[in-house]
Amino acid sequence: MNNLSRLPVLAVFTVALLGASTDLILAAENNTTIQLKEVQVIADKEKIKSTLTVPSNQDALKEIQSTPGGANIVAEEKFEKKYTQSFADTLALTPGVYAQKRFGEEVRFSMRGSGLSRGFHMLGIKLLQDGIPFNLADGSGDFQESDFLAQQRIEVYKGGNSLQYGGTALGGTVNMITKNGISHPGQQVRLETGSDDTFRFHLQTGHEFESSDLFLSLSGTTSDDFRDHSEQENIKFNGNFGLRLSDQVESRFYFTTNIISQELPGEIPINTVLTLPETANPDAILSDWQRDINSVRLANKTTFDLGNGRFVDVGAFINHKNLFHPITRFVGVIDQESVDFGFFAQGYGSYNIGQFENNFRAGFTTQFGHTNALLFSNIGGQRGALRSDQDQYAQTAVIYGENHFFVIPELALITGGQIVVAGREADNNLMPARSDSETYATFNPRVGLLYQHSDSIQFFANITRSYEPPDFINLTQAGTMGFIPLDAQRAWTGEIGTRGQYGPVSWDLVFYRAWLDDELLQFATGPGIPASTFNADDTIHQGIEVGLNFMLGQNLLMGGDSLRWSNAYTFSDFYFDGDVQYGNNTIAGQPPHFFQTELRYEHKNGWYIAPNAEVASSAFVDFSNTLKAPDYAIMGFTAGYRVNENIDLFVSGRNLLDEEYAATFSTIASPNPFNTSTFFPGDDRRLFGGVTVNF
Repeated sequence: MNNLSRLPVLAVFTVALLGASTDLILAAENNTTIQLKEVQVIADKEKIKSTLTVPSNQDALKEIQSTPGGANIVAEEKFEKKYTQSFADTLALTPGVYAQKRFGEEVRFSMRGSGLSRGFHMLGIKLLQDGIPFNLADGSGDFQESDFLAQQRIEVYKGGNSLQYGGTALGGTVNMITKNGISHPGQQVRLETGSDDTFRFHLQTGHEFESSDLFLSLSGTTSDDFRDHSEQENIKFNGNFGLRLSDQVESRFYFTTNIISQELPGEIPINTVLTLPETANPDAILSDWQRDINSVRLANKTTFDLGNGRFVDVGAFINHKNLFHPITRFVGVIDQESVDFGFFAQGYGSYNIGQFENNFRAGFTTQFGHTNALLFSNIGGQRGALRSDQDQYAQTAVIYGENHFFVIPELALITGGQIVVAGREADNNLMPARSDSETYATFNPRVGLLYQHSDSIQFFANITRSYEPPDFINLTQAGTMGFIPLDAQRAWTGEIGTRGQYGPVSWDLVFYRAWLDDELLQFATGPGIPASTFNADDTIHQGIEVGLNFMLGQNLLMGGDSLRWSNAYTFSDFYFDGDVQYGNNTIAGQPPHFFQTELRYEHKNGWYIAPNAEVASSAFVDFSNTLKAPDYAIMGFTAGYRVNENIDLFVSGRNLLDEEYAATFSTIASPNPFNTSTFFPGDDRRLFGGVTVNF
């Protein structure tokens, strides 16, 4: 049943799954995104202040509410009261986000099927910190440099809803916003420990001066993790200094550095996952697979208040990164040094056209990168003979504009577009004949509607085009002359939805369908051999993203307590559309049904307990649709106690029943005796605890 008829059927199924009655769905016209409502409460509670360069959570909420598509905010309150290791933890209960741990802090991260077949690193999502790219200039990147304890919120823009950040990918954009001296004054010490010899410390200090502010954060982690050969150690520093040059001008300087050492346990067969999940891939031990990163990031953002609700942002950044990455004997030791830099500027604000309100935003982002990419033979995790020496150059420039014209005060017509130009060049220093270059360019239009039904209810719709040129991992596969002949991935995505609140119920509901041309897909061909990339013919990505929260009661046992039920359900239906080889098969990589839920009781005396669960259906591993990862259901909990206004305690548990399951996997074309070591086991039973002291 690979067709559009699945969506209305699954819409009904979604409602039933989350336990919502027909009356509640009708009431869902009153919705404010679950996460958005939560952020509003948190912003009031914590009294987080805005600055010109860093809007508060409240102001960021207004930006989300002006977006005619899927978007969420996850405030620090959602992830600081538990042990957070990766995006699988911080973005839990965020509809439309599929983030599953591979090992350590590495996750398989996909939104709307973006980069779904990439079994390593990152693809199809633009990852930012304070609006500054984490990705390299070619779009690839890693997740490990994120320090969530230094963040005050995470903004999630799905699909084509991140135009202001130059987002062009099918999946969208994730923007992590760092704390500053105005939003988080004072000092904090946090200590955590738990299973598998896990220890983490976090120190932060924030200060506001007469015309400036300063924030500094330092975190250190060491853990053996639960699998063999998965030990990690890292130190992460984040700092920013804000300078108010006048009441109308603020300039903020950012400095980030990371030292990360991570052993890689690799993939294993499904029968090993279900019997001995702690086992590492034998070659991971023999060849000492690692991913070690040393990085430094410098950036500046300056905001000008022009008056009458109009602003201009300008900024620049530079990132330096060293990657030492012994991997399979077939690949070798990846040894890279990269420098990325870029500039950005945008103007935004409002004015009237006659009696009609009009809001606008226009700007550009640029990113230029150079990577000296060396490849050596892997001799027990050490550099052997030099096998490849390339200088890789990538450039990406995006010019964008968007306008919100209010036909009536409640209804805005949104029009916009992007001009995208990207370049890829690889100079092969050992075999110059294999050097190559390619240029990609396009225009992505956007049109949408945003209807404010009431103060707490919105409806929206939009149609957006996305465009993703291949990165160097795709283009420079081993043994080829020049680049692999790959086209950029293109897609048209339409979505409709609503967000709001009605009485004790709040929700975020989006239906989307994307028509893709030349989707970039990958499959593993054998153990230790890097995945091959190809352009698929026509493919379809469609689905439903549902966030649904219930305030089940207040003042239940005594005045001031509350019971809240939070849910996130993601339905994903991705398939080939009449492909010559795969017909209408499902595109492997993600379970069609993914559900997370939490029941949270908070007592007025400062303690809380929140059991949670995660359920995933079985998922195809191969494009031939003959091998599946089994379905699973796991349970966990978080509990905590506020001793006083300065001291907080927490304890959290994962996979309490110690289920053995595959959290995620790398995709293959068809199973054979040589390519089924492709699964990453989920964590076993794990417990963590921590204390936070503010002064």
